[in-house]
Order: sequence, then C-alpha cells, then structure tokens
Amino acid sequence: MTIDNTIYDSWDDAWWGEDTLPSLLRTGMNPSRFGFMRRVIIDEHRIDPVGLEVLDVGCGGGLLAEEFAALGCKVTGVDPSEPSLAAARRHAAASGYVIDYRSGTGERLPLPDAAFDVVYCCDVLEHVDDLDRVIAETARVLRPGGLYLFDTINRTLVSWLVAIKIFQEWKSTRFMTPNLHVWNKFIQPAELRRVLRAHGLADRAFAGLSPGCDPITLINQLRRRSRGEIGYGELARALNIQESRNLSISYVGYAVADRE
Repeated sequence: MTIDNTIYDSWDDAWWGEDTLPSLLRTGMNPSRFGFMRRVIIDEHRIDPVGLEVLDVGCGGGLLAEEFAALGCKVTGVDPSEPSLAAARRHAAASGYVIDYRSGTGERLPLPDAAFDVVYCCDVLEHVDDLDRVIAETARVLRPGGLYLFDTINRTLVSWLVAIKIFQEWKSTRFMTPNLHVWNKFIQPAELRRVLRAHGLADRAFAGLSPGCDPITLINQLRRRSRGEIGYGELARALNIQESRNLSISYVGYAVADRE
C-alpha cells in the first residue's frame, strides 16, 4: 500500500472550514501541539518570539503558521501543494498576517543554510519518502542552537488499530481518506532519535498526543460523525486531544541543533 499525498491538493479552502477534515487539525490538534511548542520556546528557553525567524516545513494551508505569526514570529512556510499554498496566502492576507509561503519539499528546502532560529514540522514526517534527507535539510537551515519542533505518529499495534483501522478503514468509524496514512511509514521515537542525532540535533523531550475521552466515547463520537449527526469541528472538540505520557499513537517533541 502506498501513501496518497495528493489529497492535500483537493483541500484548497477546506483548510479553514469548520465542517471539514482539516478542522480536526486546527481545532483538535493545534491547541495541544502548539501549546507544547509555545512552552518550549517561551517558557523553557526564554526566547522572545517577536521577530523570531521560524520555518514551517509542510505548512499546508497555514494552520500552524498563523499561530506562530500571531506570536510575532517572522514565518516562512514551505509545501509542495500549490493549491494549499494558495489557500494559505489568501487566509493570511484576510487575517492580516505577512507570511512568506514558498513551493518546495522537505527533502529539498529552497532556503539558505543557517537561516532560522526555529524549524517545525507537523503532520509531515510520516508522509515523506526520505526521512533522513528531510532531517538533514532541517539541520542545514537551522542556526547553531536553534530549535527543531515536530509531531508524528508512532508505529505500534495501537496506532495500527486507531489510526489505520478505526480512523481510516472501518466503515462505521472512518473519517480519513483511504491511504492518507500508511502504517509502515509511521516512526517510532527511537528511530527518530537516531536520525536526529545523526544530523547534530540533540533530542530533548517527547510527549504523547492522546484523546482526552475514553475509548467508548471515542467510538461513539466517530459513529455519530459517520451518521452525519456531528461535523468534524464538533468531533475534534469531543475527542479533546491532550498532551500525555502515552506515546503509543501520536507524539510531539523537540531537539536542539549543535552549537558548533
């Protein structure tokens, strides 16, 4: 089975819709993962975000780019999907944000060496063909001592059941497009640590991203969405994704670039 990354070309203005699949990212995932990232930058490393040079690798429609722009960061976003970039530019302009969106891939970033204080990559690493190359490019564009923030999906039996079977395949609960995710492309934390360290990125912390509801409530809410009783935005709020100690499905983390 091969992953289908062309789905993002069809989202266009769906990126910012309330009753669309991307609203699960904006409403369900962003509060917890952006909260983690904001805490790392501001609280743990005492960095003033105003004017901070930040790169969003795989920015899509700009869901996280605008979060960082709202902090006062100078944001650049890179993505291979031209329709997604067009949607991101339109929404940023309508929201009053100046964000530099560029066409490109994580494997070949169209940017100079040591240009950014922070690089982040969300909903991306489990989709790329060459993880080592993406991390190498990230390390290349980071300044010494810069921060690399990320989230991805763990490759476990639990993630196979939840992210593939329940979310993507079973008719009564699925809400994702077939082949949006492929289990063998999920990344275990130990694997990611090895790649990070090979490119001079010292991993500092990992945290799980987990539903805040119990499994029965999770299944019931997915069935309600499948029957058309609730939309994606309401489903996202019901799932209540939270930072946790459980890394078995999805996790967020960060690393620091060598100062040499």
